[in-house]
Amino acid sequence: MKMLALSLIALSAVLCTPLVNAQAPQPVTAWTDKPKYAPGEKGTLYIAFYNERDVAVEIKNLTIIYAAWNAYINGAWMGNATRTVSVPLSSGAVHVFSDITFTVPTDGRAVSTDVDIKIGTDRGYKSGSSYINVPDTPKYMEQIITLFTIQVVLLIVCTIIIAATIFLSVRRPQVTWKKEAAEE
Repeated sequence: MKMLALSLIALSAVLCTPLVNAQAPQPVTAWTDKPKYAPGEKGTLYIAFYNERDVAVEIKNLTIIYAAWNAYINGAWMGNATRTVSVPLSSGAVHVFSDITFTVPTDGRAVSTDVDIKIGTDRGYKSGSSYINVPDTPKYMEQIITLFTIQVVLLIVCTIIIAATIFLSVRRPQVTWKKEAAEE
């Protein structure tokens, strides 16, 4: 009986303990509207900023760097964006930036990339990151598509030829034999 009572006490103690793996939210969290993107495709980046301080802060600027898409093209750096904002945020509040759009490059920079995010407030900077997935296109994909197209065209032509052969063989005129007149 004592053993049963001790077992019940131990079980209830385990059930009453708080979860150890519960974590506080990260100050900067980011995600995209789709899991994968193709070259030239547009997407939306969502960034949530959580004010973990005990005092109110004001968000001053937002810097986004698409690491693998950085390039100096036509006298300007591409692959990053800086936005000046003025968003007051009380302690424990969250602000979500949902109007950040991007376009996956169509040139050789069209690869998966890490996105580094830096949010500047009147009390310092907070950083976060995300990832944009651009799957690799198999080599020679254009030739494969061309071969499939040729195969479909040849299949249609062969079908027409076989149908014409069957049609013409069925409609062949019948041969009639006439008796020749006997020579007298």
